[in-house]
Amino acid sequence: MTSTKPAHDTPATSPDAYRTERGRILAEILEAERAGLAAHLIELSERQVFPFLIPCSPRTGRDARRTGTLLGRPAPMFIKRGRQVYYRYSDILAWLEAAEAFPSTAAAMAKELADR
Repeated sequence: MTSTKPAHDTPATSPDAYRTERGRILAEILEAERAGLAAHLIELSERQVFPFLIPCSPRTGRDARRTGTLLGRPAPMFIKRGRQVYYRYSDILAWLEAAEAFPSTAAAMAKELADR
């Protein structure tokens, strides 16, 4: 028997589905910005953020809310309304921009060794 779940309730399983869903989410954000909505007023659901904007599973995102750490850094801020969890687009952008960038894997490994 086939599942009757709507497409938005199922995770993207193929690379094409991932790209399509990520593109749809980014298009919605861009549309809101073009309409004059400030980044701090754009709220995204957990399903929109993980894995489409932050490269980790939704489970890792939920764990990050409990521990306060995501991928070795402080987790992005979130909003909770009842059982629903939302992230401000501005907080997601700030979290992504705060990531340390490296010119090569060797440089990243050297930094990691130096931090130990």
